[in-house]
Formats: sequence, C-alpha cells, structure tokens
Amino acid sequence: MSNEMEVMAADSSMVALLNKSEIDQQIATAHRYPRSIKSFRDETLAMVTLNEKVASECIYALPRDGKTIEGPSARFAEVVASAWGNSRAGARVVSDQGDFVTAQGVFHDLERNVAITYEVQRRITNKRGERFKADMIGVTANAACSVALRNAILKGVPKAFWSDMYESARAVVMGDFKTLTNRRAEAIKLFLGYGISKEQICATLGVNGEEDINLENLVTLRGILTAIKDGDTTPEQAFGGSAEQQKPKEKKLPGLSQEDFDSKKTDWQFAIETKLQTKEDVIAMAHSKYSLSDEQLAIINSFEPKE
Repeated sequence: MSNEMEVMAADSSMVALLNKSEIDQQIATAHRYPRSIKSFRDETLAMVTLNEKVASECIYALPRDGKTIEGPSARFAEVVASAWGNSRAGARVVSDQGDFVTAQGVFHDLERNVAITYEVQRRITNKRGERFKADMIGVTANAACSVALRNAILKGVPKAFWSDMYESARAVVMGDFKTLTNRRAEAIKLFLGYGISKEQICATLGVNGEEDINLENLVTLRGILTAIKDGDTTPEQAFGGSAEQQKPKEKKLPGLSQEDFDSKKTDWQFAIETKLQTKEDVIAMAHSKYSLSDEQLAIINSFEPKE
C-alpha cells in the first residue's frame, strides 16, 4: 500500500514539474516575441468583418423582462484570444452537484503575467425541480464553459482594444437599407425553422409587422440566433413572453418520447456532422412532425459540422 502511495506522489510531482516547465517556456517565448497592438487590432478587425455570417456569429442578444441584453459572443472572444496571442485560455466544470452546474473560465496573459478567472452557473433542473438527464447536463455544462471562457477572455484583454471592432462587426450585420429586405427575410426564415412565428418575432421586437423590422432589429435577431446556437437561451425562452399572446392556432403536434428521440438522434447528428443538412433544416423537419422539448432542441443544437 505504501509503495502505491509513493508512486502516486511521484507521478503527481512529475506532472506538476512538467506543467511548470511548459508554462515557463511559454512565458519565455512570449517575452522573446512580444505582441504588437497594431497587428492585434488589424487581425481582429479583418476576421470579425470578413463577411456577414462571421460578423453575426460575433454578437449575441438575450430578451429579458422586456429588454434585450446584447454583447460580444463566445465566437468574438475566440477571435480576440487568437489575435492577442501569447496567452493561455481554457474552461472546465468545477461542480455539477445540486441544482446548478458551475463552470470556470481562465485566461492567462503570458506576456504581462496577468491571469483572470470567471465562474458561471447554469441551472440543471426543470420546472418541477427534477435534474436533467445526463445528455442535457452535458449540453448545459458545455454552454456554461463557453460563457465562462468568453467572459474570462474579454476581461483579460482590455475592452479599449476591442470595443470599436465589436461595433464594426455590428455594422456588417446591420448592412444598409439596400440589404435590409433580403436579410430580414432570411432571418425570419431561420426562426421559422425553430418553430417561431412572425407574430412572436414582431411581439418580441416591439414592432407592428414584418415591414417595421429595421436595421437595429436585424442585429438583435441575429444576436438571438447566435445565443440559441451557443446554448445561452432556447427559442422558447427567447420568445416565450410573446408566444402565448401571438402564437397562431395550429394543430397540436405530438411530442417525441425520449426513446423515439434517442433512436432518431443518431441519424440527425450524422446528417449535421457530415453537412448533409444544417441544424436549421433538421429542426424544421422535426418540427413539421413533432413538438420537441427544450432539452431535445438543445441537444440537436449541440451537434456541429465536422471538417
């Protein structure tokens, strides 16, 4: 027994030494090749304004109590961290006991020797107080890690260096009056794939009809779509306040049992990962036959196409 304990202690010590050596080497390299703030700004601006799709991924929006919270997304933070360089970043789950999962994001600027940690909690119980199933807890934990990492990066890199580039990304998403009609129709089509009606969209935005959706509203819609994809919210949560008032009377679709969902999930995951279908296509197809729960939608949204 004592021999086993000695071996474990030696292994742990060796891992610590290897990690310290790795970090020391990275710090030395960072000092040897210091970053250029001008290069950072030029690279970040070029990436976040590359095209409309990339720019829209850089913005998230969350409707809350009649207001909309908007800000830079996890994708924007990834671009900032990549261009900033000479840094380490990561996220992990530190607790998944009880009603919440807690994730911790870490950003370490090796050149300046400044480390930022940020913790985020997400509830893992439903309205009845029951814990989510294992798949849904994993999806929620991944979403919490993404948010924690985003917050740590954007706290570690001073806002003064990237705030105007975020506004540039907004401008690309917003477009102008020449592109408004086409982009508005495309955004509405994407939400229809999630089972959200035009009436719900207009009610959430506080406009009377589709033609009243302006350039700022378009940025909000794209931000909500990014928040749904990143797991920050669900379509029902984002538009739930207006759903009961504006939802048209339609034939009620049957729910999809967990057993049936599990049997179809593999095919849907394969279709998304191999790019045979987009997530929006799969959700739209499923919504034409079934009424999916928030948990089932979150799992489908967690699938990503593979290169």
